[in-house]
Amino acid sequence: MAFQRNGSPYTGTASPRTPYNMAPSSPPSSPSGGAAIERHIDVDALLEDYAWMCFADSRSIKKAELSQFKDVQKDSAIFEINRKRLILTHEEPKFSNVQQTGVRPNTVFKSVFTNSTKLPQSYSLKTERTSESICGVVREQGFMFGAEAELTLKTPCEIAELKTGFKHEVHFNSLTENTKSEVLTWGVDSNIVVNSGCQTVASIVIEELSYKGTYQLDTTLYGSVTIIVKRRDGVTIMPVTGNIATIFQHYMNKNDKRLQGIVSIQGNKVKLTSKGSCQFQFAMKQYVDLKDIDLDLHAQAGRLQISGTHPSTTGYYR
Repeated sequence: MAFQRNGSPYTGTASPRTPYNMAPSSPPSSPSGGAAIERHIDVDALLEDYAWMCFADSRSIKKAELSQFKDVQKDSAIFEINRKRLILTHEEPKFSNVQQTGVRPNTVFKSVFTNSTKLPQSYSLKTERTSESICGVVREQGFMFGAEAELTLKTPCEIAELKTGFKHEVHFNSLTENTKSEVLTWGVDSNIVVNSGCQTVASIVIEELSYKGTYQLDTTLYGSVTIIVKRRDGVTIMPVTGNIATIFQHYMNKNDKRLQGIVSIQGNKVKLTSKGSCQFQFAMKQYVDLKDIDLDLHAQAGRLQISGTHPSTTGYYR
């Protein structure tokens, strides 16, 4: 999607939608996928319907220069939407009910050090492991432009302040995309001292936190659009230009159910409200957990003598 998010205009022309290249919307993988699509209005579809209505009204007028297109049907027409003069801006998302839902320790690495000598032994534990910070959303209502349904959420302050690895913004491109992840690398460089006759189990533990909440994001459209209606062979039938608020007001006056709860009009601006729930899971801290186990050196020495070997003079680890 080539819209600019900070009040800048769209700088290109949308690809034409024809009966041959219109991709059907795929349901999101969330349990309420079908309902989510139903509650997302397709702005492009509304613009196409409006342009076709204008053409049909003009074609019905006697002596109109559109008689050559009297047999053209909507499902065989091509619509090119030019949004150069259409501005899209996002307000700050509003999060509510953001609360911690759990803490989970996760052992990502374990090493065992055994010292069967009479003196303490020192071992080096150096490794790297990774964890994922995951953001998931369930989109309950919103809007899309054809097959594109962008959603950009800024990370809630409660989570951003914890330095969790999430970027300042989390960006979703379509209704079928409902998770984003960031990989964090954790490094350990520790010195482990194992006493004589002991075995030490060293575990690297990463503690994960999870939060959940709900979001609301208001998006404003203002400016004008041009929809060019073409015949299947590319011949231009009729261009239709209109203010975006005027076009949406047409549907509001008809009490179009697709717009209810999502669209409101303020002067010459159209406000689109997106809602849903979100969940964040991330690693908060890591630590090395050490557990000592005493060894029976006399029993071990006896077993080694029976087998014809001698006790080890150095420790080992695996």
